[in-house]
Amino acid sequence: MEFLISQFARSLSGAENLEQLTRPILELLQRITGLESTYLTVIDESKGVQTILFSDNSGSINLPEGMEVPWADTLCKRAMDERRYFTDDVGKIWGDSEAAKDLGLKTYLSVPVNNLDGSIYGTLCGASSCSSTVDPEVLDVLELCSELIAYQIARDAAARDSVRRARRAEKKLESLSLIAEIGELCFRSYTLDSALIGAAGLLEESGEWVRAVPFVQTAQGVNTLVDGGDAWLGRIREVVDLIPLTDSLNNRAHPDPFVSALEVGLLESLQSEAGLSSDASAALISVETRGRRVAGILLIQEKVLTEPENNRQIIISCSNYLSLLADRLEYLTQLERANQELVVYALHDPLTGLANRRYLVEELARMLAAAERNGSCVYVAFIDLDGFKYINDQHGHEAGDHLLKGMAKRLREATRAGDLVSRYGGDEFVVLSSAGAEGESLELEAFLGRLRSVTTGQFILPELTLDYGGASVGGVASRPGERDPDKLLARADDAMYAIKKVRKQS
Repeated sequence: MEFLISQFARSLSGAENLEQLTRPILELLQRITGLESTYLTVIDESKGVQTILFSDNSGSINLPEGMEVPWADTLCKRAMDERRYFTDDVGKIWGDSEAAKDLGLKTYLSVPVNNLDGSIYGTLCGASSCSSTVDPEVLDVLELCSELIAYQIARDAAARDSVRRARRAEKKLESLSLIAEIGELCFRSYTLDSALIGAAGLLEESGEWVRAVPFVQTAQGVNTLVDGGDAWLGRIREVVDLIPLTDSLNNRAHPDPFVSALEVGLLESLQSEAGLSSDASAALISVETRGRRVAGILLIQEKVLTEPENNRQIIISCSNYLSLLADRLEYLTQLERANQELVVYALHDPLTGLANRRYLVEELARMLAAAERNGSCVYVAFIDLDGFKYINDQHGHEAGDHLLKGMAKRLREATRAGDLVSRYGGDEFVVLSSAGAEGESLELEAFLGRLRSVTTGQFILPELTLDYGGASVGGVASRPGERDPDKLLARADDAMYAIKKVRKQS
């Protein structure tokens, strides 16, 4: 499953809309669950209808996209009402469901997909005519996929809303190519700073504005982006304080971007300090994302506004384009972060942070290939924590988890920089180390002895101090030409069990 999740994670950054994100998710879920059909639905509670938006079908079950069913008695609604998101015996749990009978469903998997405001959007589901078991980790992956879909839904809605706002302005001002130029600039830009600087240049070139000063706003304050911009910092801060955020208004789509002469003499101060005429005016292009202002452009106009509405629409359109860009860049940053977290999850054990079994096998294959080229060998140590079940039973699973983390820390500290420490599963660890030609038996035993030593002794856990008698540690050196990592791990496992047998007898 880790390999499939890794593949899926690498494809996330290419998703530009809900469909491009959902299709790989459905394919992933079908492959890791073995279910015949996976699908995303959308729910219209006002109409009482549930519709399959996207589906991936195999086997005997075929749930077509666009299929609508009454919402009141669907398996999804029952699962949500009962908080039963998985069952491998549909007939026993929901034997009165006609839809389940008609489709011959035995296994059903469903999690809700909520909008960011908490309302229900739809469900992410899987179904099969066979009885199948699902690893609990699959449910964690399913919930993560649900969250990614929810964010993409919100992102698409925000994009559609921003584009609609921009298009309304463009229709009113079709004669002004400036709006289209600024929009094209934003869609071409890969950074907000470059878009702000470019937009400010276009506004000044248009002749409407004598000065356009781009700036970014951070927790530390306001920073201008052009030469000479710092001279306007005081004016920018005052204008920013005067112009409200779009989200703070209840009855208008956008705040008035102009600073009037009635507002605490700001214009008079600006006119005298900047050497502008008494007809000069100021305005703000506000760049906002998630209810906060992240950047903007201070505009100075020297002449009397002959068409204030046209200028207002230019400012609002520029604000919409730049806000859409800022939102998209922020989304891509968060998506990349989610992608990196999935990659780490696919290769590492979440409890100890060590390499997992998949990572171990891949690295061992690489080390064996290098050993064959170099005429060297690889030491493989297999470690099993004796009495771990008793510790769990006696002190609780939390204490067992702390012991695993403490053991992982000691093993890391006892190995060299080029060695690999991994959690093989449960209470078993594997350590890989490169060695000289064919490996000397004394060197191998010294390597194993060092590991035995660190597994023995006192472990100070949060709730108790544990005097641990040590683990069974066995290992082998790879043979010349040996390439199969699984067979080598099996030999090391056998060596460990031989040690365990001796320890039990003694």
